[in-house]
Amino acid sequence: MKKLLIISLSLLSICSISQNGWTALTSSVIPILNQNIPGKYLGASWVDINGDDRIDLFAAPNKLFLNNGNGTFTAIDTLNFTPIKNNGVDFVGGSSWADLNDDGLPDCVIASEPSRVFKNNGNNTFADVSSQIPNLNAIPSWGCAIGDWNKDKFLDFYFAHASGFHSNLNTTGRLYLNTSSSITPTNKINYAITDSLRPYTVPYWSDFDLDGDMDLFVASGPGGTPGYDYCYRNLKIELGLDSLQRMTNSLFTQQKQDGQCYNFIDYDNDEDFDLCLTNYAGAVSKLYRNDSGTYTIVSTPWSSTLPFLANCWGDYDNDGDLDMVASSDNFSTRYYQNNGNGTFSFISGALNLPAGSAGVVNGDYDNDGDLDLFVHGSNAARTLFRNDTLAGNRKWVNIKFIGNPSNKSAIGTVIKTVATINTFKTYQLREINAQNSFQGQNDLRVHFGLGNATAVDTMYIKWPSGNTQTITNINPNQFYTIIEGGSLSIITSIKNQDHTIQDLTIYPNPTGNILFVESKTKAISERIEIYSLDGKKVMDLENHNGQIDASKLKPGTYLMRFKLNEEYVSHKIVIEK
Repeated sequence: MKKLLIISLSLLSICSISQNGWTALTSSVIPILNQNIPGKYLGASWVDINGDDRIDLFAAPNKLFLNNGNGTFTAIDTLNFTPIKNNGVDFVGGSSWADLNDDGLPDCVIASEPSRVFKNNGNNTFADVSSQIPNLNAIPSWGCAIGDWNKDKFLDFYFAHASGFHSNLNTTGRLYLNTSSSITPTNKINYAITDSLRPYTVPYWSDFDLDGDMDLFVASGPGGTPGYDYCYRNLKIELGLDSLQRMTNSLFTQQKQDGQCYNFIDYDNDEDFDLCLTNYAGAVSKLYRNDSGTYTIVSTPWSSTLPFLANCWGDYDNDGDLDMVASSDNFSTRYYQNNGNGTFSFISGALNLPAGSAGVVNGDYDNDGDLDLFVHGSNAARTLFRNDTLAGNRKWVNIKFIGNPSNKSAIGTVIKTVATINTFKTYQLREINAQNSFQGQNDLRVHFGLGNATAVDTMYIKWPSGNTQTITNINPNQFYTIIEGGSLSIITSIKNQDHTIQDLTIYPNPTGNILFVESKTKAISERIEIYSLDGKKVMDLENHNGQIDASKLKPGTYLMRFKLNEEYVSHKIVIEK
């Protein structure tokens, strides 16, 4: 096992500063804030690397921090490669995380100098498998993204090379079609983004037109002169081909950009994906409203030629619509609140940081029902913001999706919810992506703010496999998990203010033999199912009498699922020998 570099750190620092609902955790003992990482264009990602239902933090170029679940993080030294400073001055790069080999664990691709691919070993360590990726050859890359190109369970990925902006090596990007668990993908060519030298920056996969396959968008921003970005329609649904076709007929493809970050989101809750594109100083940043495939530019507080990088979307105040956080290397990170009527307000001073931020990613790291923020950048611009009061007492749900037969990370899954908020029927739309900010990604769990809704009336799920599901009457203020084709289960390992099953006892955990399941006040169903983390059912028990013989299970982590009264719940169990 690779050595763990242990640094336990309390995030409840005495230096915390509360601003407009955000608490900036500024103590020098927070790991990433205590390290000198020269670089202006660095991304970050929230990802649960070990399946403990606590999201961990990756910060480019190669820093990984385990979430201990008690307000502390531990730095681990497991991504063993030495990045090179871009042109000898600054680090650059980001990451994309998802399950590449269908084993239930998130792997990662890292854009850096050199580019890297790491396989998750399942014990908080990673194996560098870059040498088995054809033609990767340690090329430098600016950005990377994992997506589902061909709709199988093995995810695909792209490295963008910014020609003229790396060290002496000038090369093309690399596009990979992955078709097996061995992570030995095919290097695809005959596209501009694979064959031509251009200043490509950050790629994004998204099913922007909701036709059932993920399309590819590659920004080309650092050139200094506006140009057309590289947007490709996936032809898997239309023609059954593992092929991409460059788009020219949408408004955003017909306008010259200084592109940095593409985000397809439904800001106006009208059941289609709009586009937010942050540009650098060479072009105006834009919000394109989508009306049945026709795009219109909407005026916003960020409609300017200010040098923006990230646009990071989430319902930060849990009121039922998406808000936006934008970063820049030239001014402070900015928070734009959705007013619920198609307009936004800039909340001055909400995220009071010096200039120099790049990657901004959201996720509920403390599992309290609201979205927190990590801002990555140069030194003082690097901060973890805990969301303390912004969401008030508004309702929410948070759901982990596990694909089977779709890819285990459920990348490309589209989810629509219907809930009654302020007496109005409100539709919200989400897509699970492995790149949805500048150089990084938000938590793969899906969060919905619900305002004063008493329930999610209906949730519609469209999985990458084409399978669809409809689930009704979902109780708010809970963390759930769902395996494709199954029903929602409450994650019992996460405690929150509305938890209804705190008297549940499962012991000993870890175990190697007998496991006991007890509840003092609620009836446990006679049937208990146990699943591996890749979604396979490994045990199905009836008439268990609260005792489970786990001696035949292999060592590892499993998901136990059963009904408590009339609610399905799930609980992590660990088998040791």
